[in-house]
Amino acid sequence: MPQEWAGESGRDRAVERYVQELLVRRPGSRPELPATLLLGPRGSGKTTVLRHLADWGRRAPVARLDLAALGQEGRKPIDVLAALVFQLNERKKDFARLRFPAFGLLTIAVAARMDAADRDAAVRQMEEALVGPPSSRTEVINQLAMYAATVLGAPTAVTAALPLLPEWRRHWARLRVRWRLARIQRRSRGAGSVDGFLIDLNQRYGDREEAERQRAEAVLFDAFLDDLRRAYGSRGGDKRRTTQCLVLLDNVDSPLGNDFLRALLDARRKGGTPDPLLVLATAGSYPAALESFAFGGPRRPGALPGRWPAEEEGFVPERVVKGLMVGRLRDLVRHEVEQQAEEVLRSVGRRAPAPAADNGVQWLGWVVHELTRGHPAGTAHLLAALLEYPAQTPWEERLRQALQPSSALVDALLERLLPIDASGELTQALAHAAAAVDLAQTQAGRVLWGESSARVQEEFNDFCADVLRTMHLDSADEEADGRTETPHPLLRFLLLRRLAATPEDGPPGTVRGWRPVHDALRERAATTGERGNAAYHALAGGDLAAAAAHLDEIFDRVAPEEWCAELCRLRRAPLAQAGGGLDQPLWEHYERLVEHLNDGVVDQRLRTVTRLLAAVWIGPEPPDDPRTDRVGDPYRDPLGDPGAELYGEIQARFHTLAVHADSVPWTSALLRKAKQYGKEPWL
Repeated sequence: MPQEWAGESGRDRAVERYVQELLVRRPGSRPELPATLLLGPRGSGKTTVLRHLADWGRRAPVARLDLAALGQEGRKPIDVLAALVFQLNERKKDFARLRFPAFGLLTIAVAARMDAADRDAAVRQMEEALVGPPSSRTEVINQLAMYAATVLGAPTAVTAALPLLPEWRRHWARLRVRWRLARIQRRSRGAGSVDGFLIDLNQRYGDREEAERQRAEAVLFDAFLDDLRRAYGSRGGDKRRTTQCLVLLDNVDSPLGNDFLRALLDARRKGGTPDPLLVLATAGSYPAALESFAFGGPRRPGALPGRWPAEEEGFVPERVVKGLMVGRLRDLVRHEVEQQAEEVLRSVGRRAPAPAADNGVQWLGWVVHELTRGHPAGTAHLLAALLEYPAQTPWEERLRQALQPSSALVDALLERLLPIDASGELTQALAHAAAAVDLAQTQAGRVLWGESSARVQEEFNDFCADVLRTMHLDSADEEADGRTETPHPLLRFLLLRRLAATPEDGPPGTVRGWRPVHDALRERAATTGERGNAAYHALAGGDLAAAAAHLDEIFDRVAPEEWCAELCRLRRAPLAQAGGGLDQPLWEHYERLVEHLNDGVVDQRLRTVTRLLAAVWIGPEPPDDPRTDRVGDPYRDPLGDPGAELYGEIQARFHTLAVHADSVPWTSALLRKAKQYGKEPWL
């Protein structure tokens, strides 16, 4: 099982600080606490963050619920609310126990074996009492307490809910009623379980008509919030309660999550006064409940709300509507991946040889971040896979073997990162689309679709339109690597591994396998006059000569920065072989690529350009140069040359071009590019 490193990254700590600032409470304060929605694609660590926060805040009233899992069990919002209340009701060493008299007594009435008319009457009475004077609420609570003290039909409902009620010495009900409830509790100590209560509640009220059930749910939500306000509003409660109540909700975009989120936000809005509930919810898609204008309105196309300031680790969600903040969960940055790599190397110790690089921690953190771009699940799975090899296996070899096209890790990560409902046809279509420069190129023509059904094309279009499904978090973020027109770099890398493992002998009229897909895209680009795209797919398909000829042809015809940007774009053409390991030493592989230069007479500049392109294509990405490197293609693969051994060759070829450029702008631009390869990329 991969290690999660929950709460250890700067990202997780930033979310923790955001929660802490809202969770700590000063006596006499009545702040309006927002519900915060944390958006992130599959594998981004949403559940891990919530698990960490639940453990971090365990001394305060805290509840954590997975609404997708509860939905699979057939639970309703009424059951989720009850589970939430029971968690908040747990004893805390340093916190006065929360009691829920209105909610507890009303749920006893709802769950007990009483006539439907009486049950609905109890709901109506509580509904009226919550908006009426305090005396009416007291009377309804006394009536419900009297019923709870005499009911015999649902002992589980009564005994399990008794801890929700105030202590028996309080004057919240008549003496005889309190005496009877205390006797029930003594006789059935330990007999009533929370799980039994929830099952009983679901059975007793789950068969009611939808409108009646929703009305009861609405009143129970109101009673729950009213109990919380009163617990914090009393003189003693105001002094003793130094934190708010932390509620952590996972998968609120599930059907049950949508219903629960809508009911909770609606109850808070109706209440009109602040309550002590701090809600942090996570979702892998924008919840349908928030599409309503009452709760925020439709999601804006493109960028997601929220940002991460570059100057300091911080989480800054965006206010969507009063009481609702929405933010995104970013990927890990390089130094956070390095911290995990350091733990992995420390755990191995002297049982395995150290990485060949001078600074093994920086090197391993760099190469893993290059491959995963900081995707939390991808990073964790890859680091875990590296530990499974025999002790003497070099780290470079571990990386290559772990990411072979047919490896178990590639299959496992694809299953983890692709949409849950992705069909096999969609996965194949996405593997073809990963070969394209961007998703728009795939959609523009039918060259890769063949006889695919309209359903698959609709699935594909839905995938392309959703930044959370493509796994890009914010296309408007200038610091983001890549654009939403491509899948997340890790997802694209894995899909290309799958494409490299696909046999090329498909049915007549179909395009399958690495080379046929790139050949088809190359042919289409040439037909439409997209010479740069044609060169890109020529190189990916193994035709280095054609790609180098394109670069040589436009030399001196475009601005030097534009030529360098085109070189950067071509060096990101995917390698079919690097992810699966080289079958020959690096320098032999490099010379094999350029051996066609030995056939006949080749112009000196073309010879230099060809060698330069071959070296930068195999070699890893150098430190970024914003003037030339933002080319819209975030693909990176350092496994062709993980030790950056070709950097000296690259520098030499840039210097050769610069000497013969005979132009100050060209010489300056080429020398700047040579300097970019002046040191190892992990330093």
